[in-house]
Amino acid sequence: LETDSDANVYVAPTGSKNISKIAIMPFKGPTELIGQSVSDMFVTEILRSQYYELVERSQMANVLSESELSLSGLSATKAAEVGGMMGADGVMIGTVSEYETVAHRGRAIPVVGISARLIDCKTGKIIWSVAFADRSDDRGATLPEHARRVVHEMMAGLYKKLRTAR
Repeated sequence: LETDSDANVYVAPTGSKNISKIAIMPFKGPTELIGQSVSDMFVTEILRSQYYELVERSQMANVLSESELSLSGLSATKAAEVGGMMGADGVMIGTVSEYETVAHRGRAIPVVGISARLIDCKTGKIIWSVAFADRSDDRGATLPEHARRVVHEMMAGLYKKLRTAR
């Protein structure tokens, strides 16, 4: 994860010392599939980093079906409440604001913009927030490939900031 990052990162002064297990909710996106796919990319990045322990998706689905809630589009407060019900210390929610290809000099160029934040399930406070939007420089990149790069850069920027905050 030693990637330089231009992501916009905020880490609360209190830090994330008491957050070890998190639940990642499907992100809000242009479509449910895009939101789900991008949140899955964050799952992969977090698993690779071993920074947090993750609540298993099937466990999340059980809690949500019992409480008759939809995963995507939960408010920060509701997401924190649901995360607590799953035994998580924190819950990650996010939005995919851009996920498209744009025409540039006769080519289709992938553009991806994502924002994500981690909310403390006990206090409801934002522990960290990270946002990044980028147009691909790689002429052959597909939209999902570019989205993975954006997510990777976001998490690299976040981890760098979290390490200095400890």
